[in-house]
This record gives sequence, structure tokens and C-alpha cells, in this order.
Amino acid sequence: MKIHIKSPGRVNLIGEHTDYNGGYVFPCALDLTIDLLFEKKSKESYVNTDLGYSMSFDINTAYKKSNNHWENYVLGTVNELKQIKSKLSNFSCIIKSTLPSGAGISSSSALVCGLIKGLSIINNIDLDNSEIINLSRNVEHKYIGVLGGIMDQFTILNAKKNMGIFLDCENLKTKYINLNLGEYKLLLIDTNVKHNLASTEYNKRVSECKQSLKIINRVCNSIYSNLSQVKEIDLSLSKNKLGQTLYKRASYIFNENQRVMKSANFLENNKLKEFGQLMFESHLGLKNDYQVSCKELDFLVEKAKENDGILGARMMGGGFGGCTINLIKESSINKFIEGIKEEYFSKFALALKPIIANPDIGIQMKII
Repeated sequence: MKIHIKSPGRVNLIGEHTDYNGGYVFPCALDLTIDLLFEKKSKESYVNTDLGYSMSFDINTAYKKSNNHWENYVLGTVNELKQIKSKLSNFSCIIKSTLPSGAGISSSSALVCGLIKGLSIINNIDLDNSEIINLSRNVEHKYIGVLGGIMDQFTILNAKKNMGIFLDCENLKTKYINLNLGEYKLLLIDTNVKHNLASTEYNKRVSECKQSLKIINRVCNSIYSNLSQVKEIDLSLSKNKLGQTLYKRASYIFNENQRVMKSANFLENNKLKEFGQLMFESHLGLKNDYQVSCKELDFLVEKAKENDGILGARMMGGGFGGCTINLIKESSINKFIEGIKEEYFSKFALALKPIIANPDIGIQMKII
């Protein structure tokens, strides 16, 4: 018996860095996937990937973190599952991907969720989606070193075709909204600036948000449990104590949550132009207040503003590289890409990679 898992990437329409602050996000799954083919083995386990990485090990030996970063996705998953079932079956796993890594479309979470799903089936461990989300987050926090929220995992496991998920990350309340984009498409443009979120300032932003929350609670004698709960008046009252940097971080979270709520309403009512404007505003907040953009991302968003066929654009993902997401007329895509790729290469010595993001279904499993 072989088990085939198709684990998708995710696109976040709007709502960046709000998930680990208990806020609102608006993601959908992507029709690009990591495919994992599992088979139970009697002896040694091995994993092969189409990127040239491979590893072999005995699943029931104790393993610490590896110096080879990618191996920790596998070892972290195995070790977390051992907390549930101490003795696991050895296995083989062949991994192939149409999902580019380092592009801000959650290849890491897709891989971890796919590994958990496949190995739990092989070992007769009954996990619901919420348990897979928690296990995946543990792997990323403890073994990969990225202190993210649950948006990526939730989307990968729960997405529906052609729908966006308006998700409250505090209580996981969801509303599925049809993405009736008509003549428009979601175009991702990969900067080819590869980010490793564990070695960037991503975790520093998480820490800054926690610090901001402590200060606001102290100043306002409040008991907010996350930064997204903070009212505008309390944010204003805390401005001097927060200082310039922390005030910028907290203000961004407040404003981005407002944008996500407005976006859900606009998209539900097919107001694409209004939604596109919020995308541009989101990018400015990420660039100036949250300070997670980079010159390559900013260049692409500025070029998008000059194009009449694009309603909105912003950086997407953790930042410091990866993709922009553009709401663009399908008929304008080729001309837009052709018009900027030479200038982009001349300016940054990097090639652009366009990706059409078709909203698709969440993780799928098939027994062969």
C-alpha cells in the first residue's frame, strides 16, 4: 500500500503578520503542491526529494536537530508524532514539488503538514485537522526556528476550491467567501530573493509585538491577550511609552486588521477596485511601519501602480524577499511581465518568475 499526499501552498490575499498576533487573515490554497508518496518499510526509513536532498535513518532512534536544515522538517515531524505514539513504523517517502521554496507561499508548512498527514496514516494515528495544525506549528517553532502563527497550516488543511478564508486567528472562526474575480487573476511575481525566515528579522517582529502588548497592558491597565485586540484609543494612549519603533509595529497590526475586515466585505460584494486599493495600502504598511519589505518587492509594487490593468499589489508572506501578489486583468499579464523583466534584471541581476495563483482545494490523500 502506498499513500499519496498532495499538500498545497497558500496565497494570502491580505492580512500579513496578523496571524501570530491573534488577528484576521484572508488566505486561499494554491493549485501548486508538494506531492509526497509514502510506503511502509520493515527496516530503515529514507526520504528522497526532487531537489537532490536525501536522508536515511531508523525512525525509532532518538534524534536531535540536524545541522542540515531541511532534515529537521522530517526529524521534527517524527519526534512530534512520537509524543503521541512511541513506536513508529519505518517508511519511504518520495517528495516532488511544483511549489517554489523561499517564495512566501508556504512551502515549509505544506511540507510539514504533508509529512504529518502521511506518517499519521501509516502509523494508524487518528488526527483531526486542528491536531495536525498544532503538531505542525510545534515542528516549525522547535525544529525550524520560525515562530509563526496558524494561518498557513489552517489554509493548507481546510481550503476550498475558488474560495478565500476570512479567518479569525484568535478563535479560528471562519467564513468562506467565493472569489469571483471575473476577468482578473491573482498573479504572483517571485523576486527570486530567497528568504530564510528563521535567519531574518521575522522572529524579532514576533518579539516586538509581544513587547508592545506588555507595554500597552501596563499603560492602560488592560488585559489584552494579543495585540489584535488592542483598541485604537489604548494604542494612542500608549504611544509615548512604546517609542517610535514599537508604536509603528502595533499601529501596523491595528490597521492591517481593519484592512482585512474591509477586504472580506469588498470581495463578498465583488468590489475588486476597492479591494485592490487596500492591497496597495497593506504594502505601504509592511514597508514603512512593519519594515519587512525589500527593494526588489518595492520595485515590483511601484511598477504595478503604474499599470492600468492592475487593481492592487503588495508583498506577500513573511517578507525580506519572496513574492508580490497582484490583482491583474488576465489580458494584461504578458505585457506587464515583458515590460518589467529586463529592467528588473538590469537593476537587481535577478530573473523574475511569474506564477498564476488559482485558488484551489486543501490537502488531499489517496491510497494507491
